[in-house]
Amino acid sequence: MKKTLILVVLILFFSCSSSDGNTSIDTGLLYGQWYNVGLCQEQNSLLLNSNKSYVSFYSGVFDCNSPEPDTYKNTGTFEVSNSFISYFQLTSELIIDGTDLTVQDFPNPDIKHEITNLTETTLEIKTTLDRGNNVTEILGTTNFEH
Repeated sequence: MKKTLILVVLILFFSCSSSDGNTSIDTGLLYGQWYNVGLCQEQNSLLLNSNKSYVSFYSGVFDCNSPEPDTYKNTGTFEVSNSFISYFQLTSELIIDGTDLTVQDFPNPDIKHEITNLTETTLEIKTTLDRGNNVTEILGTTNFEH
């Protein structure tokens, strides 16, 4: 009886524990239009569709009434694995040729986007760069709201 009880406890322990420690994301909360907190909403947003396509607008401008900066529109697909979101860019176009000179880089496979907070109204993504040899650099955190 004692051996059976120990066996049942061990089975329950191992079947309920997670081996990778990663958190699963409720992707249903991801879908919709997100606006970059603190930046002009019309020029800094992210649309995540349930068919796994996305559209993003980025200018980096804070005040919508300031002179028009360069604004880029990117489209593509995305996937979510555990707490990470990966973007697969299909197009990138300059939709407003403003007064600011900005540089649009090509997607870097060593850049990782981790969803660190997701609620019905808040999306927080931490961006890191894997420099190899177990060295990771935090590039920043972006906060979005619906």
